[in-house]
Amino acid sequence: MVGRQRIIDMFLGKNTAAASAFATEFWALNRRGYTIKEFLDNPFKLAPVVIEEALNIDSDIFFLLAGLTSVPVMALGGELKFPEKGAPFMENPLIRDKSDLFKLDINKIKSDRNVNSLRQIADFINEKVKEKIILAVNCRAPFTQAAQMVGPDTFMRMLRKDENFADEVLRFSTEIFLEYVTLFIKSGIEMIYISDPSASGDLISKRHFEKFAFPYLDKINRYIKSKGAKTFFHICGDTGDRLDLIREIGPDIMSVDHKVDIGEAKRLLEDKVILAGNIDPSSVMEYGSVADVARAAKECIKKAGHGRFILMPGCEISGETPLENIKEMLKIGHSSKLNKD
Repeated sequence: MVGRQRIIDMFLGKNTAAASAFATEFWALNRRGYTIKEFLDNPFKLAPVVIEEALNIDSDIFFLLAGLTSVPVMALGGELKFPEKGAPFMENPLIRDKSDLFKLDINKIKSDRNVNSLRQIADFINEKVKEKIILAVNCRAPFTQAAQMVGPDTFMRMLRKDENFADEVLRFSTEIFLEYVTLFIKSGIEMIYISDPSASGDLISKRHFEKFAFPYLDKINRYIKSKGAKTFFHICGDTGDRLDLIREIGPDIMSVDHKVDIGEAKRLLEDKVILAGNIDPSSVMEYGSVADVARAAKECIKKAGHGRFILMPGCEISGETPLENIKEMLKIGHSSKLNKD
């Protein structure tokens, strides 16, 4: 059975043995010595590299544009720094005061050259891989995107000192998200990977998550589903105290970090949301042995592999992750005998 069918069967309610390497275009490019900036500058030249690497592993889902989630903000005038290694980041805040927010023109997104180039390359790659795997396009969630536009430290202070302005920025960030994600859904992308690292329990309290992140995650989840696409959530760090809220939002899939007790996550999400996770992507997947990967994979399946479950690393893997470790994890995930309770 090909990976695509495993995930489709799971959406239909079947307890299929499924697995994903949490591999991205960033991973594929790094494996072959290319940077994310080279991909942004000439995506059609490097698309064959991404396609080849994606099809080389038996991963049920492949994640695209994980290294380029800042592009919508860049379209609005954000200045990005592209390090030799690692993802690009904002050099300076796009919004320094309220007047900056009101100057931003959201219509620039759909006319932006980079945005349209990424939409076209996503469509191209999807056509090449969709018979075998599900392609999920990464879009940054409103909360994390808002923090990026204002500056992370400034935004965290704003949550306490100027809630009204924080809400204004979040509403605009949500508009940006919807404008951007619609382009991909209209071009035929079937799954949207929504990453929200700033909403982690390592950074904000559950109270702040419920007040400032939850409403906008709920809105974008409803919107994407109304358009016929599936949603894949991932929040870095410890999210154990807010999984009940994630269950209320109801994404199709929720991926949890290795810091989360995956057995408890399964209990909290019940079978209303497909759980994915959560092998340590660094100490086990990148630096561990094949035997270490096998032990960790079996432990995850033992704790959470009843009902619908996707074995995955707890976050995106790096380009340095040994291929033999990736293939061992996928082999175990695909051959596991899931409990039917």
